[in-house]
Parts: sequence; C-alpha cells; structure tokens
Amino acid sequence: MARIPWEPSEWHPSIDSTNLEAARDPRPGRVVVADHQSGGLGRRGRSWTAPPDTAVAISAVLPAPGPDLIGWVPLVAGLSVVQALQESRYAVPAVLKWPNDVLVQEEGEWHKVCGVLAQAIPDTPAGSVVVVGAGVNIDQVRDQLPVATATSWRLSRGGGAPLPEGAREQLVADYLQRLADLMGVLEEDPERVRTAYRQGCSTLGQEVAVHLPAGGTRTGRAVAVDQSGALVVEGGGARTVHVAGDVVHVRPA
Repeated sequence: MARIPWEPSEWHPSIDSTNLEAARDPRPGRVVVADHQSGGLGRRGRSWTAPPDTAVAISAVLPAPGPDLIGWVPLVAGLSVVQALQESRYAVPAVLKWPNDVLVQEEGEWHKVCGVLAQAIPDTPAGSVVVVGAGVNIDQVRDQLPVATATSWRLSRGGGAPLPEGAREQLVADYLQRLADLMGVLEEDPERVRTAYRQGCSTLGQEVAVHLPAGGTRTGRAVAVDQSGALVVEGGGARTVHVAGDVVHVRPA
C-alpha cells in the first residue's frame, strides 16, 4: 500500500465525536481533530470525556488492509502515538499496554495517557476503510482526570507547567506521519511492524488479568502477541488466546 496522503486536518474546538464525524463521510485520508468531545467514544461502548482544551482527539480514515492484517490497525495506531511522544520536542518515555493503550510515567508509575478506538466500515464508495481514533490527554492536572490510573502529557513531563503553545498541533502532525508510515510498512513487511509493537509492549512478560468482553477473567503470564495481534496468556497449565479484553497488569504480592 502506498503511503496514504492525508487531507488537511479538520480541526474543531468542540464536536460530538471525531470518530462519528469521520464515519459520516469516510474518505480515505480524511482527518478530524477536536480539542473537546461532548460524546467521545471509548472501547466496548464506554464514553470518553475530558475538560475543554485539555485533550486532543484525532480520527483518521484509512484504507482497510487485508483480513489477515486488519486486526493490527488499532495496535499500529497505539504504536504511532508512542513513537510521536517519544520523539517529540517535549519527549516523554512511553510504552504500550495490550492492545493499544499508551502509558507514560508520572512520578515513577505508569499511567494511561491515550486510548485508541477503531471502526471498520466495509461498504464505502472507496471500498473498505477503517476509522481509527486516538484520544490523548494533554494538559489535565491530577484532579481533572477521571481515574487514578490515568495521566496527561503535562503531568508526565513533571513540573506542572502546561504544554508549550503549538505542542499539541505538532503531536498531531507527528502521529499522522508515523501512522501513515507504519501502515505502509504493515502492508509491505508486516513482521517488521509486529516486532516493533512487541518491543514496545509492556504487557509481555507480566502477570495479567484479562477481563473478557462476555464476562469472566483469565489470569496468567502474557507470553506472546501472535501474528493476528491477539494476546497469548499462559496460566493454570494452559494457554489462552485473546482477541479482545481489558488487561490489568498484576503486581507481585
């Protein structure tokens, strides 16, 4: 797949949801960005909210890769955010929690700074596409975050100062560049992308609890991310393969 040419970003001060807006006219290369969402979407039907002007939501429309690679799209998006944060002018260390949560450090602890939601749309005039949305916490202070396990780019940098002017715009540009590059590589050399993802995935090697979409929990050690992007967990004398689920990294007792 040739590197996708992005259209100029449609930047909104506020919108219901960047993913919903992108899906209303899912042209490959379309990018919808907002500083605030009134009806932001998270995985498994959850809402995603942040105070105005403290976060950025980015939704991009991609041509869908083949069926053996489409499961990697949200993982590639998470990896793109990691690379954009690590290589920013205001860089912070970043890692992935399977499948696509981006974690950064705040006072020595890893917390979530970004989540990814992807939606496949099979029938459009341009063929099958994927709308991939990333929501990044930018300037929240601690009491503006919804849960203790979340953080923001601002808090991860330490010192408490807001991000400099233009930082979020540059992050969006850096993320889109890496997303386009990695999607091109995924089509041409998928094992290279799989390797990069596994190297950045902090879940591997950890004791985990996987909360399953249909209910129930599987516990064990995360031993692999397979060729499809599924998480392989070893525990209780068996291996289980998970294509979806909420992962909790379990600290040793």
